[in-house]
Amino acid sequence: MTSWRRLSPLIAAGVSLVAACGGGASLSPTVGPPESTAPESAAPTMAPMADICTNPPKAAGTTLTFASYGGAYQEAQRKGWLEPYAALTGVTFQESEDSSNATIKAQVEAGQVTWDIVDVGNDFGLDAQADILEPIDYTMVPKDEILDGFAGTYRVADITYGVVLGYNTEKTAGQVPEGWADFFDTTKFPGKRGFWDYSAGGIFEFALLADGVAPKDLYPLDLPRATTKLDTIKNDIVFWGSGAESQDLLGKGEVAMAMIWNGRAYSAKNIDKKPVAIQWNQQIVTADYFVVPKGTPNKDAAMAFIGWASCKENNAAPSKYIPYGPTNKLATADPSKVAELSVSNINDTTAYFDDTWVVENAQLLEDAYQEWKTR
Repeated sequence: MTSWRRLSPLIAAGVSLVAACGGGASLSPTVGPPESTAPESAAPTMAPMADICTNPPKAAGTTLTFASYGGAYQEAQRKGWLEPYAALTGVTFQESEDSSNATIKAQVEAGQVTWDIVDVGNDFGLDAQADILEPIDYTMVPKDEILDGFAGTYRVADITYGVVLGYNTEKTAGQVPEGWADFFDTTKFPGKRGFWDYSAGGIFEFALLADGVAPKDLYPLDLPRATTKLDTIKNDIVFWGSGAESQDLLGKGEVAMAMIWNGRAYSAKNIDKKPVAIQWNQQIVTADYFVVPKGTPNKDAAMAFIGWASCKENNAAPSKYIPYGPTNKLATADPSKVAELSVSNINDTTAYFDDTWVVENAQLLEDAYQEWKTR
């Protein structure tokens, strides 16, 4: 979750990307512990950063575990990054589709780190997690090319995306919801509503936007006001636990509308061929990040992969398969996906997470969420 100031360059990015829909566009600065089972000899010899982008270090015999969120998103990462990198270097990837902040913490605290590279949300990877993450090795990662504010001590952003209002066009009978106020209006738009079952995922922010709070005034979150608003549709909420589940619920019409990641809504419409559309008004623009759990025996190999995936030559590769934008200022998104990128659809209703506030108040958020759900 990213603060307004840190993401403000993307406002200009949206304009630039829309203007470039015919031929692609880039996010420019003007826009907004088990022992390793691999043989010791398999450890990669590090190449200079300039070489990592096109000639990453060979590491035959090295197995890296990559954890992400599964479904269409991880498939895009697999096709865009994992498979090409494996072919170039000889690295073997094992994958987990269960990325979890709690799992990273548990692995490190138990001294049983089995994940090497983890794709995490915007609510993780800040100084509050310093004890459980390795610092990003910026001798291998092109920090100066990453969008301003997206390369921190313990994390570097890999994609930008939007948390949006998705709707099933059959369930809304051709009507178009204009924003989150309509999401909460089950008289005007009958049907179930889908929310991510996660306190820091946006449920409170969307309730406040629906209740009339301006995007710039979201933080600090007024949790009593948010839960009062949520009470108005509590009996109509269906909670989802994964991106794949949100895509399925909305596509099948089990919910009329859902809080959903824009790539999942795109996949429901264009891959699953379901009657799904996005209302971009009041989207929350944010990013996912690469982190490396502290204590992995494959730290250098993990950093080499992150460096390669962050290079301008490689960073936008997943956008061929899902409309998530690159974070390297010099990378060019796939032309066929530009119009569907979150940053292409920024307007004056767009909101942004405040990562620092959310992380510092994580327990407050969770306590309020659990109290609301169980009362």
